[in-house]
Amino acid sequence: MSSICITKRKNKNGIVWQYRFETGSVNGKRQWESKSGFATRREALEAGKMAQQMYDTTGRVLKQTEMTYSDLLEHWLEHDVSKTCKPNTVDNYRKKMNLYIKPELGRYRIKSITRQDIRDFLLKLYNEGFSPNTISVCRGIITKSFTYAVDSDFLAVSPADHLRITRQSGLPPKVPTRTAPHVYIPADKMAEIFERFPEGTSCHLPMMIGYHCGLRLGEVFGLTWEDIDLEKRILTVNRQVQWIAGKNSADSEEGYWYFAEPKYRSYRSIDMDEVLTGLLAREKERYEAARHANASYVTYYAEQPLIHTGRKPEQPQAFNKIGLNGDMEIHLIHVRANGTFISPRTLKHTSSVIHHQLNFPEFDFHSLRHTHATMLLERGAPMVYIQRRLGHTNIKMTTEIYTNHLTADMKSQGNSILNDLYQL
Repeated sequence: MSSICITKRKNKNGIVWQYRFETGSVNGKRQWESKSGFATRREALEAGKMAQQMYDTTGRVLKQTEMTYSDLLEHWLEHDVSKTCKPNTVDNYRKKMNLYIKPELGRYRIKSITRQDIRDFLLKLYNEGFSPNTISVCRGIITKSFTYAVDSDFLAVSPADHLRITRQSGLPPKVPTRTAPHVYIPADKMAEIFERFPEGTSCHLPMMIGYHCGLRLGEVFGLTWEDIDLEKRILTVNRQVQWIAGKNSADSEEGYWYFAEPKYRSYRSIDMDEVLTGLLAREKERYEAARHANASYVTYYAEQPLIHTGRKPEQPQAFNKIGLNGDMEIHLIHVRANGTFISPRTLKHTSSVIHHQLNFPEFDFHSLRHTHATMLLERGAPMVYIQRRLGHTNIKMTTEIYTNHLTADMKSQGNSILNDLYQL
């Protein structure tokens, strides 16, 4: 091991100290690693020893940095995540970072964060009742960002390797886990909702598709007229629509909509009932009339061609931006009379009205999907039929959700069967 040379230098800020040590030669020429700017000789010597130890162990020189964890997260997001992940993944990571990770760990220098600091943070999330999914995503962000720090020579080792959440003595969280309940909407309340938002209002058709087909929110608003076969009464799910916010803020109005694959790549074809088919037929007539009568009708385009088969393609579909210019004209179902897109954000106002004016605070769009599946189940539809309509990856997921929900009709059916079991 070569000795570390500590020297004093003068720069515009005054006297500083520098370390310098010899590394491997290149083409017979001696090579040196050095860094200056230290306030004292002792600081330069300690930093030099760490850098030399890193070089002797790995053959690489550790970058000396006072980077905070907040800065590391932003660096990782810009130089790694944004280049390898889908925009909605980047947006989700940024939200978790800003809401949960940065307030707790962001101000610390990366070299000072320990494994126990990270465990304490994750345990705090657990005890405050955050869902397992939120905790898992936060753990993934921390693990991946520190791995990036090691790969970028900001750290010698990651404090997050093989990280596990240690629950104190196996005790339950101090606050109940924050899980969104699966809400079933009774028929009388559903009738009240559609009376308040009748045909012709901007949210009526999206809610009817959710209620009659069980589609997810992004799948409903990603539909085009080519996905609807009115004659055969078949709807195909080929994509979902997502929003990517502007760079200034995750909540910024600046951004754009884009098409992505359905969640879990759950491409599928769904049979439609007569009521929904009739509504869609009337809506298409209005759409065609408005499009041909209005010279300033707004037309949207996708960057890449859409598929309409309802079958999973061999290769995943790429990120597909929606805009007002291009070659790939698209015909969105949810548009106003002038052609402008009725986006999922419309449902925020709808939900607020249902919560406060109709006195049903449990409502969200996903409850339409849950209600649709529960109605099928209580009328005896096979579980595999429900699974295929919902686009669950396996029947276990469907069973775990819907065998734990007991409606009044299910209870009545069960009691009837129970009484018949013991008739003499």
